[in-house]
Amino acid sequence: MTTAEWYEKVSEFELDDARYDQPPLAAERPRRSYVICTIPRSGSWLLCRQLYNAGIGVPSEYFKPEHIAALSVRWGADPRDVRAYLHVLQAHRTTPNGAWGTKLMWNELKRHRATVKIELMSRALPIFLVRGDTTSQAASMLVSWITGIWGFGTTPTTSPRADLDWDPRKLPPIEDAIRREYGMWREFFASRRVTPFVVNYEAFVADQPGTVARIAQALGFADGEFRLPPPEPRENAFPADIEARRREIIEHVRRERPAAARD
Repeated sequence: MTTAEWYEKVSEFELDDARYDQPPLAAERPRRSYVICTIPRSGSWLLCRQLYNAGIGVPSEYFKPEHIAALSVRWGADPRDVRAYLHVLQAHRTTPNGAWGTKLMWNELKRHRATVKIELMSRALPIFLVRGDTTSQAASMLVSWITGIWGFGTTPTTSPRADLDWDPRKLPPIEDAIRREYGMWREFFASRRVTPFVVNYEAFVADQPGTVARIAQALGFADGEFRLPPPEPRENAFPADIEARRREIIEHVRRERPAAARD
């Protein structure tokens, strides 16, 4: 079987299905946990898919309300009890090599701060995923809000926001908010005296297998305990006309930005 045949390009809500549940972890196997700390449109689902296909956990946005509701019902946990949910989550989503991972957005950390901070962040490797080109990230976020398209397909998964339009002036405030949230993550790590494992989105896209291998090494896995998946090619998440508009507003903002801000 070639790598192309075993690589699974699984979507966010598919991961809630029982077929992604894992067998009980062997008693002699230590659990090695990680948390992908990031904000939307940072390439986090690509990183989740790469790690899943590598056999390094089944990472998903487990603290998103929709996933808490769906998985709690299926596993018989009280969705209001985040500690109990985390317990069954780790029991069902730890791969046989002991890897368990989740993706955590800044707003989800704020929502569950006490439980996540005590029960999770103190025992896991924080992987800080950062996108350097925040203008493109802001444009991607704006397009997703307008269209409702967030995944690699063209099917909307949220209701399009009627209060937004393609005005390029919408982009700088979104970019400012993105920078603030990255800054809040950095302040959080500093307050806990934690040095996260930093993954730059642009470098990750350019070398997906290398990034996976470095994360595995940081978690303490030997070469035979995971496999290197092939890199995913870049695919447009948006129809051609929407993609053209996305590029248009990025170029407009970059043209209008003062030279000092572009450097």
